[in-house]
Amino acid sequence: MAHFGIGIIGGGGIAAEGHIRGYQTDPRCQVAALYDVDEVKAREQAQRLGVPHVYTRLDELLERPDIHAVSVCSPDHLHGDHCHAALLAGKHVLCEKPLCTTWEDAARLARAVRQTGLTFLGGHVYHFRPDYRAMVDAYRNGEIGAVWLAEGDYISDMRAFYGPTSHTPWRTDPRAPQDILLGGGCHPLGLMLWALDTRVTEVFALANHRAEPQLPLNDCYVLTMRLANGAIGKLIAASGNRGYAPTGGHLVLYGDKGTLWGGQLYRNDPDAHRAEVIHDFKQQFKDHRPRVHDTRQVHHFAEQCEHFLDCIEGKTTPLTGVEAAARVVAALVAGVESARTGQPVTVRNDF
Repeated sequence: MAHFGIGIIGGGGIAAEGHIRGYQTDPRCQVAALYDVDEVKAREQAQRLGVPHVYTRLDELLERPDIHAVSVCSPDHLHGDHCHAALLAGKHVLCEKPLCTTWEDAARLARAVRQTGLTFLGGHVYHFRPDYRAMVDAYRNGEIGAVWLAEGDYISDMRAFYGPTSHTPWRTDPRAPQDILLGGGCHPLGLMLWALDTRVTEVFALANHRAEPQLPLNDCYVLTMRLANGAIGKLIAASGNRGYAPTGGHLVLYGDKGTLWGGQLYRNDPDAHRAEVIHDFKQQFKDHRPRVHDTRQVHHFAEQCEHFLDCIEGKTTPLTGVEAAARVVAALVAGVESARTGQPVTVRNDF
């Protein structure tokens, strides 16, 4: 019998699909209700996936005593209000990345979590990929030594998600379009800060709008960052890529004993004066599949939902708590401001 009733805030889209399917792999819970302002889209998803109730008013979902926790899967700019309403209603919250889109909302959510004592998990789903977890473990086990440079990128072709007939048309809605730095750059930055257990203290950013005309905002950002642990960070976030991007991926760490790049651990051979692959994490996990692997966008949603329920039960603590998720937002909104002004920006990490 299910112990937890789950509500989904922001239905009909890709994230909601992944969360619903993810929860349905865990016998401890039942997805009881789905909320979205688009009733037709929400009802189609609910009927197809077996969610019994659909609401077009958020308060009606949050008033249900049999719903103990929610996943917030709404558009990015609505996360702050939706998470805050759920916390005030006494619900544990799993929020899709990014946590929100302003420093003020991030601070408000951090305060609300402290005041309520409820479980809050920032939905940085890449943390549940085994290759990234193995890379982070390798760093934490001292296999590359002290890190002096960290970098990551999100260089993507987002055209399938843009425009009024796309999978997620809200991303290019001119009233509140998704900023690719917040919506995409949160993936590599979240990994970077999680791996190093640090925060960004200062950002300098450049941006342009030359690759993706459907997006009414800058579509390419390059950030240099000062990290609290003394390392330097570099981040690229871009949509509109038309070809292969041969980079190190979402997480690259350069240490004084070795390098983690492209899912592999390298060290220099002192005799041959060249780098050798010591461990290939991509090869190690090449046959791995997430438990839910037939959605439109395959991620480790089931593994993330399982972790969320474990946190509610007190078995573990969130991989990305509200303050860690807030630090990602703080650095990225500082990047947007730096690109706008052409000046370095000090990051506010006081939540």
